[in-house]
Amino acid sequence: VQEIINQVLVKLEENQVPMPDYALKSSGAAVDPSRTSPSFRTSKGKVFLFSLPLLDYVRSPEVILEPENHPGNCWPFPGSQGHVFIILSVPVIPKAVTMDHVSGITYHGDSTSTAPKDFAVYGLEKADEEQGTFLGQFTFLAALNPRQTFQLKNEHSGFVKYIRLQVLSNWGHPDYTCLYRFRVHGDPLKDG
Repeated sequence: VQEIINQVLVKLEENQVPMPDYALKSSGAAVDPSRTSPSFRTSKGKVFLFSLPLLDYVRSPEVILEPENHPGNCWPFPGSQGHVFIILSVPVIPKAVTMDHVSGITYHGDSTSTAPKDFAVYGLEKADEEQGTFLGQFTFLAALNPRQTFQLKNEHSGFVKYIRLQVLSNWGHPDYTCLYRFRVHGDPLKDG
């Protein structure tokens, strides 16, 4: 019994990033689907009604704002390049971001090829900004560590309410990229 408890405690410790996540859906963050790449569609997964295929099953990009991280619980988008527009729960001065892929315990070789590789982050004060402020470009080494935190190189001096994550490449899968979780860390606006 003690060994099981120790394993659970180790797993809980692995899931912790010691900074608040301002891109967490349960705290009020959301994805703007009109400014986000389309989801990957496949005819392999269909929704049926009375044994007739009704429509392709498509996972929402908002899954990247949720803490569940198990195989298949990701947002796939077509090809190796895509973007997601995140509305933060509160305005923050962004300091770091964390990207997660499926845990190493449940990893298999194919999942590494679908992981994002190179990505860039932009901060926006207003939703109608076209580009935003460049906050950094990074390489996510999914095979080395399925959870990595990146300190923003170009820290924004002001508060942002929106983040645009631009995935520039993946680790080789030709059809789609699978994004599991993306977190935004920073300093929130103080009361008063």
